[in-house]
Amino acid sequence: CIRIRRMTLVNTRAAFEKAITDAVVAADATVNVVYDNVPYTKPGKTKKYVAMTVNFGQSTIQSQGAASDFYAGFIQCRVYVPKNKGTSVLAAISESVIDGMTSVNAANYTDTFSCKPKVSDVSGPGVVEDEAESHYLGVITCQFSAIA
Repeated sequence: CIRIRRMTLVNTRAAFEKAITDAVVAADATVNVVYDNVPYTKPGKTKKYVAMTVNFGQSTIQSQGAASDFYAGFIQCRVYVPKNKGTSVLAAISESVIDGMTSVNAANYTDTFSCKPKVSDVSGPGVVEDEAESHYLGVITCQFSAIA
């Protein structure tokens, strides 16, 4: 019996989470990556971390005949670094996030999640500073798609 892996929302999310996490951890193993679909405790004031959100805006393409699976939406990564570390650390982590986002577009990317992930239109990091907060915040977003 041959088992065919079907594209799913879970596989699509996992493809992007793994690509971004692998790039961030490879660049700096001290950076924590937290996900919107997993309970977590906010890291402390001295920690560097990336909080990732995956939002689905489309689930099918309706061509002639039956609908085809086609997922699209956006990914948002919020990069937090302690203010005493400076914005150069924020920039370095942001570059690794962008590298992870775009790694799925590389010709040598191996699609182990059966979803053909792609990203486009990466924006950021838009830096947000709030005097009351202990961290600098950089926001990076991109559009994504995945097709069966």
